[in-house]
Amino acid sequence: MVRKDSHPDEDRNLIALCRKGDPLAFEELVRKYQQTVLNLAYHYIGYRNDIEDVAQKIFTKVYFSIEKFDIDRPFLPWLIRISINQCYDELRKIRRQKVYVFSELSYEETRSVENLINRNAISQASDKVQHDMHALLYRILDRLPDRQRSVIVMRDLEAVSYAEIAKIFKCTEQAARLKVFRARARLKKLLEEALNKQKNPRT
Repeated sequence: MVRKDSHPDEDRNLIALCRKGDPLAFEELVRKYQQTVLNLAYHYIGYRNDIEDVAQKIFTKVYFSIEKFDIDRPFLPWLIRISINQCYDELRKIRRQKVYVFSELSYEETRSVENLINRNAISQASDKVQHDMHALLYRILDRLPDRQRSVIVMRDLEAVSYAEIAKIFKCTEQAARLKVFRARARLKKLLEEALNKQKNPRT
């Protein structure tokens, strides 16, 4: 889950110290937000890459870009935007290599997916169908446009607020809600199509 204990004033102080060359200040930023970055990387690319390496690349970019950061703005949306862009790059590499490895979902993730599709269809499906649906999730997410994948990951897997999503995409909160609605609708359709193909493999 995205950290809920982000304090803008504390972040601004740490960033100011980073710009003065204080290595301990940057280490503190990493400590505060490392799990957030790891979670985002996991939900984007699963086990298809070393997410710790991805996180290291993200924080390296943050370190070398921190002078450009507008200190009057919240730090977390900026960090998430950098994280998403790096995950885009990693996904493009994976897709070019055509390497797909699918993993089981955690209980929390399974509940998030169930919110997006017909709960009755899931509960009535056999164990094998449910297992196969879970295994298909990352492939289905790969079929979403990058921006729709982003809002699904942020809102439904990482619980990022609509206000924060609006800041990340530089749009109104109403527009952010619309992006999430459209992404959920597209994912629901893809999941339902996948389930139908499993139940009717010859169709």
